[in-house]
Amino acid sequence: MVSILIVLVLALAVGPILWLLPSKRDKLVGRFRTAARSAGLVVEMTKIPKLDASASERVSAGGKARDASIQCAAYRLPLPPATLDPPRWRLLKSTRENHYLDGWTTLEPPRNAPPAEDDYWQRLAVIVDALPGGCIGVEATSRSIAWLGRERLDADTVETATANIAAGLAAIAALHEKVAVRGR
Repeated sequence: MVSILIVLVLALAVGPILWLLPSKRDKLVGRFRTAARSAGLVVEMTKIPKLDASASERVSAGGKARDASIQCAAYRLPLPPATLDPPRWRLLKSTRENHYLDGWTTLEPPRNAPPAEDDYWQRLAVIVDALPGGCIGVEATSRSIAWLGRERLDADTVETATANIAAGLAAIAALHEKVAVRGR
């Protein structure tokens, strides 16, 4: 009886400590974010609208509006201050109809971007479709280019995935430089 009591007391003492240890997924996300910071990206948490939200996710049974959004990570590549008035848009992965990129949609029209017929969108499509790591959105603001996603590794290592994200964001930034120069 005493030995059972000792085991129970030890389990009650050690259990909460083991519960606080990070899981395998937490360790992976930590490595992912550290590698992103080392690649020059700014990491933050953000929300994006959930485009395929069900009715119960949008409105409660009592008729109150709910926030149908997805919590995700944003890996941002800051743009140099010399970039004057770059294109601004937010693309979200979706099957909704869009006249800019297939498989992606925008909730509001892009600003300072070339028309949909311009080769800018074809070059952007190649870059965006190659972004790894569970990418569910890409955003271009006047200050940064951002990868929005779930921090998932498909077949890549953490270092490869973050390097590919950084390279993709840098390619979009270079594309914006060309558009800004051409527009002047």
